[in-house]
Amino acid sequence: MSDFTYTLPFTNEQFLIGIRNELKRKGKTNLYNFLKKSRLSVDKLGISYYVNHSGRWDAEGVGIKFYVHPANIDTLNTGANKNNLFAICNNLIPGEVGFDLKEIEFAPDLSISFDDDIVSDLENQVSETTNSIIKHILPEDIREKGKYMAEVYTYLYSVENSLRVFIEIVSKEKYGEDYFSKLNVTKSLKNTMSSRKEKAEKKKWLSVRGDNSLFYLDFKDLGTLINNNWDMFEEYFDTQDFILPKINEMADCRNLIAHNSYVGKTERDLLKSYYNSILKQIEDKFSKSYDWF
Repeated sequence: MSDFTYTLPFTNEQFLIGIRNELKRKGKTNLYNFLKKSRLSVDKLGISYYVNHSGRWDAEGVGIKFYVHPANIDTLNTGANKNNLFAICNNLIPGEVGFDLKEIEFAPDLSISFDDDIVSDLENQVSETTNSIIKHILPEDIREKGKYMAEVYTYLYSVENSLRVFIEIVSKEKYGEDYFSKLNVTKSLKNTMSSRKEKAEKKKWLSVRGDNSLFYLDFKDLGTLINNNWDMFEEYFDTQDFILPKINEMADCRNLIAHNSYVGKTERDLLKSYYNSILKQIEDKFSKSYDWF
């Protein structure tokens, strides 16, 4: 009687997350991105011996099918990519489960729109073109840094907008729905907002910022707003020296990204450290003040 469990100790979703994390850790960024929005199934093929006369006699052969963006299938099916993915999948299956991986294959997931994944489109243009010029003007290191910077931008985008929401909640609590007209806003900030609103009005083809005035202020402007209305925010941050330098340094990183400059690991770690510090500082008082937390 076998001691194998014949059951994976994780869901298919967790398995896919683990695969993508391993790809990222090993620097296989292209493969990592090709599996974006994908899903997988693990299908039993029967006792390994009867599949191809290899493997442990009492283990079950399994195949993994990845359902991916249709445009990525040909690239994923190339020898190197498929072999790398097979090795990672095989390594993540615990030995005591009793599954011997026999094959991986790729099928189109028609629910993934061709318009949804511009990163994959970029990779396909480079990998499929016979024109060597694009490989020279768009080398792999630039593409890899672009993907890295996309993650940093996503983080900063979330941080910046969470501060806007925080400011809005605190301000509404004190002044009500018409809070912005009652805030202490410098003449310089008012001019900046007016200028941005005028430009937005003229450029109808661009996505508008909306009616919320806070979205016409940049990262550093939010720090200035907190500073100029310190009586409302001091209970959350204790001192201006705690919050303002952190916002300013994060804003500097944001500006680097906005100008397509590279943000290294040191700055990336700093962003996480600063934001976590801010969250810990406000979390306790915020949760006590608002019962919907």
